[in-house]
Amino acid sequence: MLRIENLAVSYGRAKVLLDVNLAVNEGEVVAVLGGNGAGKTTTLKTISGLVRPRSGTISFNGEPISGLPSHAIAQLGIAHCPEGRRLFGGMTVEDNLFLGAATPAARKNQHETLDRMYELFPIMKERRKQHAGLLSGGQQQMVAIARALMAEPKLLILDEPSLGLAPKIVTEVFEVIHQVRDAGVTVLLVEQNVAQALGTADRGYVIEQGAVALEGGAQELLKNEELQKAYLGI
Repeated sequence: MLRIENLAVSYGRAKVLLDVNLAVNEGEVVAVLGGNGAGKTTTLKTISGLVRPRSGTISFNGEPISGLPSHAIAQLGIAHCPEGRRLFGGMTVEDNLFLGAATPAARKNQHETLDRMYELFPIMKERRKQHAGLLSGGQQQMVAIARALMAEPKLLILDEPSLGLAPKIVTEVFEVIHQVRDAGVTVLLVEQNVAQALGTADRGYVIEQGAVALEGGAQELLKNEELQKAYLGI
């Protein structure tokens, strides 16, 4: 579904991505791991058209998308749930969700999709008229994921969905990711919680200093001694 080849990205003179190669197959959950500043978020932003690549290619369902504007990429079926949730705190939960149905196709089905979101996240139906800024961190994360799903994406990109959440809520978030995949949505996940991410993913990539340092099946990576020492403290 998604293929990235020889991707390089710079911010001015600072080279952030040097040579990233990765692929996501339809129906998978793929985790991208790595330390702060490794280039994980930049990779996602480049896929979504928020950052222009210096070189390399990105294709989605066989079509090149490198350099396309972000709204055109969204219309192809890619939804991006950013780090830090980025909700409109002074708007209601329901209004935040309707903002996710930004493409013409999604707007046609927005009420039916909203009902599905309320089935997936019952707490949101209870809080639908409450300002999003008054929700707990975990509830806000659920709203952010649901807002991205309102676009009816083929590929959902999640950037650090567990950031700042209590362990019990983190478990709930990853259960939701399972449900999203079971509903037929492919997921590309950036996450620093390595154990949770690989416990959910089918495959993973580890990015270090702007390039892929390790890749493989999720269970294979969990057993990798280098990864255990660097990220799991084993």
